[in-house]
Amino acid sequence: MKLSESQKRTTAQVLLVFAVWTFLAAFSSSQTVVYLSQRGQPIVWRDMLTGRFADWYTCALFTPLFFWMGRRYPIDKKSWRVMLPLTLVVTSVCVVIKYAVLVPIEHALGLNLGASFSSELSRNFANESMAFWAVIGIVHAFEFNRRYREREVAAADLRARLSEAQLEALRSQIHPHFLFNTLHAISTLMHRDVGAADTMLTRLSDLLRLTMQHRDQNEISLRDELALVDQYIEIMRVRFGDRLTVRHVIRPDTLDALVPQFILQPLLENAFDHGIANTAGPGTIEISALTVDGKLELSISDNGFNRNRSSQRVKKNGMGLANTRRRLEQLYGSAQSISLEKLPERGTRVVVAIPLHTSTRLAPVAASVA
Repeated sequence: MKLSESQKRTTAQVLLVFAVWTFLAAFSSSQTVVYLSQRGQPIVWRDMLTGRFADWYTCALFTPLFFWMGRRYPIDKKSWRVMLPLTLVVTSVCVVIKYAVLVPIEHALGLNLGASFSSELSRNFANESMAFWAVIGIVHAFEFNRRYREREVAAADLRARLSEAQLEALRSQIHPHFLFNTLHAISTLMHRDVGAADTMLTRLSDLLRLTMQHRDQNEISLRDELALVDQYIEIMRVRFGDRLTVRHVIRPDTLDALVPQFILQPLLENAFDHGIANTAGPGTIEISALTVDGKLELSISDNGFNRNRSSQRVKKNGMGLANTRRRLEQLYGSAQSISLEKLPERGTRVVVAIPLHTSTRLAPVAASVA
């Protein structure tokens, strides 16, 4: 019959306890051999070994009780005033029971025939009590360590849940922000081109339907993210018409890399609203992805007027970029970066760098530009 995990764990614990008490019995026997040898006394191996092992194995009978007490009624800072006297009483009773069991066993084996229960108890009570207290101390050490590890696991799980909730909150802020901005653009377009507004609304519906396919994922492949981006760009084409040009410079080896879902849309929206929309004439946006020193580097450039930022870490630049920065920090900690750079002649580039990993290998992988 196949044992369950709990049964296997219990069996392993019983075997471990048995092995520990057997070791102690063997060690005590070796000490007895040394003592008798030094005094020149004969060693009756059968009687000596039987007596030593009987002595230690009768101690082992109380191990389950001590573990139960250590788990159910630990001696800690809240209960020590009650538990210390109670444990003292329990150990004293255990010593009495031990010799009530051991002495008859010894007599049945033909050992220590001249000893009585009362004489053995009075002679060994203090030593046995100290031995039991040592066992109780070890049990408490194991229990406190187990509880510490359980708290660590619970704290790690809580941190993971909190991080997940924060990521979800940030993502839920980005979607309505984008949606309201797009609906505002459609509303504005309705007054001058109803057909274009209708097309824009259809594109928006397609984009929202596509985002629902990944609603439970914090990360998706760059290939899927670019599909979302293409839908958003089609919406913007209706808004900006023929004067908009979008270029993709995507390295093929980056398409399977995982990226935060909807990471590019706020950056594109920033480029459209603060770059292309404020620039007369043709507007160009370039989306690029490449690998650099084990990281995936995503960038979005526009040829609009330079925004009032020097090359620096992005701190505050509207909800889109602020939420993007916080999402990256939640997902990757210090292993990520986002910066806003002025281009030499005209335009601005946003660069995001994150650890390079794929759906089949979650740890960062080394990569370089060929």
